[in-house]
Formats: sequence, C-alpha cells, structure tokens
Amino acid sequence: MTAPDWIMPVLVGAFLAFSYRVVRRSGVGFGTAALSMTLLNAGLLWTLRVTGPSWAVPVVAGVSLLAAVASAFAAVRAAAARIERVDAPRFRDLVQAVAGAPGPQVMGVCVSPRGALVLTAFGDDARPEGRQFHLPPGAHCPFCLVEDQVRDFLGPEDPLVHEYRTHLAHGSSRHLLIRRASPADPWTGRLRDRVRYRVPAPSLLPSCPVHGPLLNAAR
Repeated sequence: MTAPDWIMPVLVGAFLAFSYRVVRRSGVGFGTAALSMTLLNAGLLWTLRVTGPSWAVPVVAGVSLLAAVASAFAAVRAAAARIERVDAPRFRDLVQAVAGAPGPQVMGVCVSPRGALVLTAFGDDARPEGRQFHLPPGAHCPFCLVEDQVRDFLGPEDPLVHEYRTHLAHGSSRHLLIRRASPADPWTGRLRDRVRYRVPAPSLLPSCPVHGPLLNAAR
C-alpha cells in the first residue's frame, strides 16, 4: 500500500517545528542557531520539492516560518525573565554577594548602548545564561562603576582600566569579565568584545569629567 502524499510534508513540518525548540534550548548563540536552521530548512525543502507533492514546499515553509516566529518570541520572553532592574545600592550588594560566594565564579559588567549598566553573574564560563541585573541610567556614571569593579577586584593600578578607556575612546563599550576558580585563587580579568555594544550617546549619561571627553572623542 502506498503511503498518502501528505505524510512526508507533515513529518517534515513537525520535525522543523521540533528542531526550533531544540536549538533554542541548546544555548547556542543566535548566529549559530540561525545558520543551523537555515541549512536544515534548505535541505528539507529541497528534498520535498524533488520528491513531494507540489503543494508541500509552500505549506511546510509557512509552517516553518510560524515555528521560527514562535521560537523567537519564546527566546525573547526567556531572556526578559532573566533580567531584573536594580538601583545603585542593590547593584553594589549584588557585587558583594558575588565576591563572597564560593568559586568558581564569573562576573560580567558592561554598559549597554542605552546607558544601562548590565551585571551578569554565573558559576562558570559554560553558563552564559546566568541572570542579568540592569541598573538604569541615573545620576551615576556607569563607566565609573565598571572601573570601580576593576580596582576593587584586581587592584587600583590594574592596566585594564587604561585598556577599557582606550576602547571607549574608539566607541566600543567592552564587556568586563572577572573570574576566579576558588576563594583561594586571585581574581583575574579581561575585556570581551561586544560587537553590537557601542558607547551610549552623551545625552543618555550624566556629566562625567573622566569619561565625558572619551565619549565625545568617540563621536
């Protein structure tokens, strides 16, 4: 008995919808996820075009598009659920909590293009999905707060402060990562590139005699 011609399109559509869910939950970056699903869609839709009924490709492509949109909304909701808005005292309390926690520890601090200070704290480099805490723009200079973390954790003369300011002068708001393997080990730090994180417009930030000239130089 020959199987109905709708069986294969239904199976392919269900597989693609399931694949979006798997890829989203795998924790891979957006670029990797988009490339993976694009290649998977291209391969399966080409197979349907060759072997399936004439209506299979547009119908399955439509199902895949709906699954992609649903997956994107789910990813946005999951990301929003990990974000908590905090004030300056709460931000400092969180930093102290990280400093006093058992290792391994990784803390990331960066200034977003909208001027918010973003703190991410998680157990190790393998868990970038850790909770985020956003300190909205206010009377504080967020770049000063980033540099405070360098001095407090790495020492007042650490060269990362100079390196950080050099990137700011070129318009790049780098991500400061501070880590240690255990409470017995020293803290280490490095700057990570955030391709989409440009320095905020000066109008979004309070006047700062240190970082104001750097931001103006970046314009």
